[in-house]
Amino acid sequence: MFARLIIIVFLTGFVPILSMFIGIKLSKGDYANEVSSIIFIISFILLLVTSILIAIWFTYPFKRLATTIETMGEGNFPKEIDLNGYIETEDIADAFESLLAKINKLDESRSEFVSNVSHELKTPLTGMKLIADSLLMEENVPNETYREFFKDMSTEIDRENKIINDLLTLVRIDKTNREMNISEVNINEIIELIMKRVRPIANKKDVELILESFRPVIAEVDETKLTLAISNLIENGIKYNKDGGYVRVSLNADHKFFYIKVVDSGIGIPENKLEYIFDRFYRVDKARTRETGGTGLGLSITKNIIMLHNGAIKVFSTEGDGTTFTVRIPLTYSR
Repeated sequence: MFARLIIIVFLTGFVPILSMFIGIKLSKGDYANEVSSIIFIISFILLLVTSILIAIWFTYPFKRLATTIETMGEGNFPKEIDLNGYIETEDIADAFESLLAKINKLDESRSEFVSNVSHELKTPLTGMKLIADSLLMEENVPNETYREFFKDMSTEIDRENKIINDLLTLVRIDKTNREMNISEVNINEIIELIMKRVRPIANKKDVELILESFRPVIAEVDETKLTLAISNLIENGIKYNKDGGYVRVSLNADHKFFYIKVVDSGIGIPENKLEYIFDRFYRVDKARTRETGGTGLGLSITKNIIMLHNGAIKVFSTEGDGTTFTVRIPLTYSR
């Protein structure tokens, strides 16, 4: 209003001067019309300029956002997005920063995974090459030495095969994700079959297998995946056990979940390493794991499978005094 008043005062003096300059005598009516017309034109120009400035101010953060998205499309991910301006763009920036953090974490995990895979696949090959080179350097090698070396090579080949199979399993689980082959399954029978299959391995280490089924349990699960997950837990209990030890497997259920507990009397896990044991390729004791043929992928596969069943897995352990894994899975599967 104040600006409009100034314009009117200005034009009140300006229009008569303009009319004298161009030699036109204006009547009172013409004078009023001229003032009104000029006020309208100037107001329109001011409104147009103001609208353009507001539009530029309003769209600037979005242009910066578009530029950032184009940069991301080229594979360059900034650590943060600065869109300070007003609440809406700041909210968008926060959402994108959260997305970027997840993408960066995923990219780091992928790079680490590729690095670990390369290392794990290379190690058995290096071992086989050393064995082969040793044989080539020797002359008149006794047959017993050949047998021993070929036995070592066979062990390395088995290890390579185990790594590849575990990797394929992990990739298959990641790829299928929620594509689950769900059916009603007798959980008691699954565990009994697993125990029967691993009993020869346990007998070789003089490890006692104990099964405690507190009630019949029927649940909606992917039988193949669940069998693999529970097998990994029981086999680990045998592998990292003491001679003459035990692995106790118990099955129970309530109205909503079924529970599997695997308790062993083995070497245990240091407390400061418990949080990492479900990470891919993580090994508590690398030397012992190589000795037992582990790949560092078994527990990661197990956790992924249990999560696909909307379940949960926990671990409790004391170094030198055994480990306990507890699994909880809903009786009814829901997507």
